[in-house]
Amino acid sequence: MIYKKIIILFILLFSLPCFAVEKGSIKYEDNYIDYSVLNGSQVLKEADLFFEQYENTNDSKYLSTAMGKYYIVTKIYPLEIYPMVQLARTYDAKNLDKFAKEYFNICYDINKNDPYLNYYMGEFYYKRHDFKRALRYYNIAYKNGYENYYDINLKIATIYEKFADLLKAKYYYEKAFLLNPSAEYLKDKTLQIDSLNYDKTGY
Repeated sequence: MIYKKIIILFILLFSLPCFAVEKGSIKYEDNYIDYSVLNGSQVLKEADLFFEQYENTNDSKYLSTAMGKYYIVTKIYPLEIYPMVQLARTYDAKNLDKFAKEYFNICYDINKNDPYLNYYMGEFYYKRHDFKRALRYYNIAYKNGYENYYDINLKIATIYEKFADLLKAKYYYEKAFLLNPSAEYLKDKTLQIDSLNYDKTGY
């Protein structure tokens, strides 16, 4: 009786259709799924939800799920920058620099002035202490619509302070404080810069 069950199981296993996941696409009997028939906005919504859960919990299982869904969305909307930047961000979070830069560069070819793209390219390099490159991308984002974002003003101020350009550092710290008055420590920052006689630094 047991041998009969094994034989039936063997037949079932080898008669089932073949599935495989290859870089986010699904292969079914050598035919790839037509991504255009999927509901891209729904998949993107799910991807954002999983990415948000990852950011709140730091649980990598959410990040991996978000990555797969963002990949599918990039296939549905190959010229949309947002899902591609989000996919790059998932690679960044996994410290897979090569893949993150690959998707950032694809976006850059689509629209090199996109502020969302440039902000997260700045974040990518800031995280890796490449402040010169980070400043370059933050400035592009700043000039293309992100000038009134608290975080970008704070990051630019911090970089200028690292570069000892105290006049510019003070300017962006003051602007960051105007955008977020609850960050009272920024007042101390500007007072510290004033106490350094920044007007004699050569900048």
